[in-house]
Amino acid sequence: MPPLPGPPIEQSPAEKFFGLAARPFSLTPDLRFAYHSRSHTHALDEVTSALRRREGLIVVTGPVGTGKTMLCRSMLESFESRTFLSVILDPGLEVEDLLRKILTDFGILSGVDAAGPGPMTEVTRHQYVTTLQQFLASLIPLQAHAVIMIDEAQRLNPRVLEEIRLLSNFETDEAKLLQIVLVGQPELDEMLRRPQMQQLNQRVARRCELQPLSEGEVGDYIERRLTVAASPAALAGKPDAEEPDLSQLVKFSSEAVKTVAGISGGIPRVVNTLCDRALDVAYERQIRTVDPDSVIAAADRLQLDVPTQISSPGGQRNRLLLIAGVVLLLVVLAAWWFMSASSGVVDRSPAPADRSTATSVPPSRSAATNAPPPATVPAPESPAGTPPPGAPAPATPDTAPRGAAPAPAVGVSPAAFQVAVSSFRTEARATEVVTSLRDLQIPATARLDSTGTWYRVVAGPFATRDAAQAAQETLARNGYADTRISTTSADQR
Repeated sequence: MPPLPGPPIEQSPAEKFFGLAARPFSLTPDLRFAYHSRSHTHALDEVTSALRRREGLIVVTGPVGTGKTMLCRSMLESFESRTFLSVILDPGLEVEDLLRKILTDFGILSGVDAAGPGPMTEVTRHQYVTTLQQFLASLIPLQAHAVIMIDEAQRLNPRVLEEIRLLSNFETDEAKLLQIVLVGQPELDEMLRRPQMQQLNQRVARRCELQPLSEGEVGDYIERRLTVAASPAALAGKPDAEEPDLSQLVKFSSEAVKTVAGISGGIPRVVNTLCDRALDVAYERQIRTVDPDSVIAAADRLQLDVPTQISSPGGQRNRLLLIAGVVLLLVVLAAWWFMSASSGVVDRSPAPADRSTATSVPPSRSAATNAPPPATVPAPESPAGTPPPGAPAPATPDTAPRGAAPAPAVGVSPAAFQVAVSSFRTEARATEVVTSLRDLQIPATARLDSTGTWYRVVAGPFATRDAAQAAQETLARNGYADTRISTTSADQR
């Protein structure tokens, strides 16, 4: 049941300035802008699999604004033609209204045949339930099936939930005749865990939970919506639509993406409203790259809470500079102490007893002359400033300075191979991939290319080509198939 096309919406001045053919961050669940995050894809796959396996009761939950309605729209698009579907968007329905809506959606009742709102008699209700059961049984030889999808299910009253439990009992020896998908906020799970809901909760065959977007996914989400909004062909639903010239497309800087992720918490609905206002601010400033200041100004207009660590970009830079200065000072002090210790500047005076012995005989030429001659052959006269016999002998200098660097090892060849993994437009996404590679025990780094546009993820360096090939095989086993081995440049060696 595709959504009906709405009236055309006039382009705003900001959209014209940025070359956008449509509003990129609308709150309506438009499948043209659908972004399949890891959580969204997992939930869609789970629900689709459960429906194909004819599992009876499926529960999908997620916080407000995480894309549950968009998920429902995506599921509607995936249903086969032999699926009879009833979508309940009003969770405030009573049992009688629910049964009428289901029978009408399945084509058993027409709008004229259905009674008006209000309670039925028990006889009429029984007849409707019996009619529904007979209809479901007639689908078996046709290899068709029926699905009821209820949105905002956490608001259903206990009587309706009990009716859903009774409807879920319609089954054959092999499969359920009626599949029910309950979509709601996390409170739905809490409601099903109540003691009085135990029988219904035990009938849940599969549970899925939508999660907020990660920081890397927020960047991809923003880019996806901007790209579609800038392409009239993509908006028209053409599968072979060419991507617009990304060099002319308005974009969010990596720091702006981090700011959006921090303020929104990864909730797509908040990301949409925040980015929509940020585009307005950027238009007022006549800039084509949205920066953190524009995002924070947009958050102020929406009266959104801004975390203290990102509330002032200038303050954050000052804190980082202060931390860097303290670290540099500590490094300088440590280097000074090490050099002082190596050159003998640090006090290495002998013990007090030795010092008294040294001062009992003054180190002078006259003292040596007036001393009585020794019994043995006299030693040569000490020059001025030389400690007399009995004084502590000065330390013999080492062959090499104590602080000198050791000689380089012979025969150790530097690492000379690396594996190019992939390139990403956002630093956050590249960092995510680097982290996942390091979890596989593969050294990896992210580097900005010469154009300043793409972040390249490189694995290595490796000492031998065999080591690089082994890493390349590990990458292929973990989904990174298109990789390339190359030698590192001279400055990387």
